[in-house]
Amino acid sequence: MMEDVLKKIFRYDQFRDGQREIIEAVLAGRDTVAILPTGGGKSICYQLPSYLQSDGLTLILSPLLSLIEDQVMQIKSRGERSVAKLTSLESREQKEQILRQVDQLRYLYLSPEQLAVPQIQRRLAEVKINLFVVDEAHCISQWGHEFRTDYAKLGPIRRGLGNPPCLALTATATRQVEHDIIAGLSLEQPERIRHSVNRPEIQFIVEHTDPSEKDAVLQTRLKTVNRPCVIYTTTRKEAERIAFFLPHAAYYHAGLEAEDRQLIQQQFLHDEIDCLVCTSAFGMGVNKGNVRTVIHYTMPATIEAYMQEVGRAGRDGQLSTAILLFSPGDQQLQHFLVDKQYASVLWIDQVARLRHQGESFDAIERRLRLDPDEPAYRLLKSQLMEGKTQEDIIGWQEERKKIRLRELMQMINYIQNTSCRRAFILQHFGEPPIIQDRCCDNCGTLTTDAPLIETETEQLDWKRRLEEVFFSSRHSV
Repeated sequence: MMEDVLKKIFRYDQFRDGQREIIEAVLAGRDTVAILPTGGGKSICYQLPSYLQSDGLTLILSPLLSLIEDQVMQIKSRGERSVAKLTSLESREQKEQILRQVDQLRYLYLSPEQLAVPQIQRRLAEVKINLFVVDEAHCISQWGHEFRTDYAKLGPIRRGLGNPPCLALTATATRQVEHDIIAGLSLEQPERIRHSVNRPEIQFIVEHTDPSEKDAVLQTRLKTVNRPCVIYTTTRKEAERIAFFLPHAAYYHAGLEAEDRQLIQQQFLHDEIDCLVCTSAFGMGVNKGNVRTVIHYTMPATIEAYMQEVGRAGRDGQLSTAILLFSPGDQQLQHFLVDKQYASVLWIDQVARLRHQGESFDAIERRLRLDPDEPAYRLLKSQLMEGKTQEDIIGWQEERKKIRLRELMQMINYIQNTSCRRAFILQHFGEPPIIQDRCCDNCGTLTTDAPLIETETEQLDWKRRLEEVFFSSRHSV
């Protein structure tokens, strides 16, 4: 029966490793934590079961707009219309229409922030939810304590929705992160399905360079690497700067208008752009199989983040390359970003004192000229609303900073490591080393790409391109 649905709906002849096991657990109504490598076909694990159940909604929590948009587009492209999304892009009227029709849907995608809206929770509590899916579930551990605080509320919210069976999916999770996922979602004796994080088709390279030469090294690399290519950087400003001096490159980050993000994403997915410079706002779960090279212009903060991002390469199983460019001092930016995640002691003292005097948060924000959407302040506000004292908050923040700095040191150790990089990564995730050809620069088994032959590509009119991409789904909810 499952094979029939796989063939008829998804047009695959057989399951990949782990998929059948996960689907069977879901259909049995068991809470499940599934760790499959990037490109392992995680979406089928929650999309397929809905065709074997008589009715009910599959609710999918997802962290990024780009990921939600890509998933909804893929579902609609196979002819399925009973799918909708609730994101910051939908107007109030559109959201109200979707909520009115939610009992007619098969899939509903939304972010944790949208699920935290009381009106949405009340409406979802009225419908039958077959499966509560948390995609990219490592974010519960990575983000749930800091700037995406709504991740930490998913467990209580699920209970308020009738405690439907939960499927938590991720490509990268240490044992500690797996524990955080189970605790954060309040999973009861979950089925744990773990497959190796190893991606044998990807070779790993770290190239050390002086800061003044990094742009030139990147340009030289791009003359020989296979494309399509994704270049990751840490800041929006850096992404724009790099795309400006690289030929035929586009940039993508969360600061772009929604229309521009959608256009760039679709052009890249359809091979109309072969070099994309982006922040982490692009990537997780975006289903482009033929990315051949991922380059990190700036180092990520954690090995987990690094493996998520290099996982964009080689999703089709073909040979691919991950290159990390490192200059002395690169880690200082990550140190700065760790500090920026948390409110200063002065902020904590001022806000806590004014709250103790009975002043409202709105009044405090006006008095101290605080941005209510600033992540560090949102975290502080959330902690004070939970009743934490000033001493509690300061102590907790110091402990979290130590954890973040330890994770950053692990990433630096990977960069400075002189033995097999693949073995280093596998050891980090509690797996034994694997010996293979075409491994990493330290093993000396790399393959070299052929020089790039540049061709002129036609630049499509963006309005016409948007119409081509979206016209088929105008009448869906």
